[in-house]
Amino acid sequence: MHFMQTDIAPPSLAPLARLLPTLDGSDFLPELRKCLEHYFPDIDLVLCRLHRQGRPEILLHNLSPEQYAATLVPYCTGMYLLDPFYQYWLNHPAPSLVSLDQIAPEGFRRSEYFLTYYTGLGLHDELMCFFCGDSEWVLAFSFGFYRRPPYLDSRLLAAQMHYLFPLLQALLEKHRWQWQQQQQDERRQGLATFETGRLSEREQEVAQLFLQGYSAKAIADHLCISPGTVKNHRKHIYGKLGINSQADLFQLFLRHQGLD
Repeated sequence: MHFMQTDIAPPSLAPLARLLPTLDGSDFLPELRKCLEHYFPDIDLVLCRLHRQGRPEILLHNLSPEQYAATLVPYCTGMYLLDPFYQYWLNHPAPSLVSLDQIAPEGFRRSEYFLTYYTGLGLHDELMCFFCGDSEWVLAFSFGFYRRPPYLDSRLLAAQMHYLFPLLQALLEKHRWQWQQQQQDERRQGLATFETGRLSEREQEVAQLFLQGYSAKAIADHLCISPGTVKNHRKHIYGKLGINSQADLFQLFLRHQGLD
């Protein structure tokens, strides 16, 4: 994918320039929203702080109340634990810009998580930017469209975001003291405590990977075991939990998180 710089550079840097006087104040995030909406009309965006040991914090969004309730409330309650973007950051804690197709496990679009939660969101062309942060937390900026504009060029959108990424990274890095001072005592439970009383450590690990959308083959590769061993673990998991399918496993997880 190649674009001439004149194709992806914004026509004006004025919206970015207006951010500079607000870097040390509470107006920075609202002005950042205006800046991005100027460059990307109709964009739906969410900025949150993801934690290795805690639930996400929503710092900025432009979703409607209905979208917020349907999307961000369940996400912060526990669905984030199954999110491929969150799992990607846990394993690659560095600034980056990625799409779902780049980082999702093979067969993810056939998983219960995707079919039950993700598809229902109606979000198109989502990109995730990981800014600042350290090994324990990161700023995650989600960009996409709940109402896909007919004029949208997905490749151009990605190219423009890549173009602006270094500037946004520098601005957010400068402003990071605002949320770096906040402390969060809540510890992540979710996947780490799901069915610990009934499953062995290995069975719990396999169940977690199924919940995240990994196929049996992908789990075998990830854990360096044979596909037959994965199938045996799945059989034992279903037997111990009294379920018959991955959909049942997903529903158990939802109940565990208080979402069902």
